[in-house]
Amino acid sequence: MNSIVLEYRLYKNELSFEPLYHYTSLGLDEVLARRECEFFVKDGMTYKQRSSALEGEQYFLIYVDRYTEGLVDKHETTDIKVEIRTLDDRFDNPMLEAYYVDRHLDALAMIGSQYLYVAGKEYERDSAETDEDRGVYVIYVTPTGYTLEEST
Repeated sequence: MNSIVLEYRLYKNELSFEPLYHYTSLGLDEVLARRECEFFVKDGMTYKQRSSALEGEQYFLIYVDRYTEGLVDKHETTDIKVEIRTLDDRFDNPMLEAYYVDRHLDALAMIGSQYLYVAGKEYERDSAETDEDRGVYVIYVTPTGYTLEEST
């Protein structure tokens, strides 16, 4: 079996792109979780996913555009952390909850969900990002106003 490769490419135009980052040591679950995220943060630059592709059986591509640039906030970690944040730029997207999961597949299960529940309240997923600088997946949500009923 061939090894899995993930490459981020900066989209220039329909005929041109620039290779940005190349990974050969990621598992399939991490590649799929990253591909499900609309945003990617590395070295202080936030990229927005334009599209993704699979070349051959194990060569994954994510095409991105530059989105915003900010400060580099590096954190070395081997933990898999998922943050759920309310989408509200006025208040720096306040964190609702943070989870540590055992596998990227567990993170993918959360990232791929349209609705998430935190403290009995329902939130709708807006977008997600892989923040490689901080070593975290971030899911941005908005409240639906629905509250789970207590079961007896």
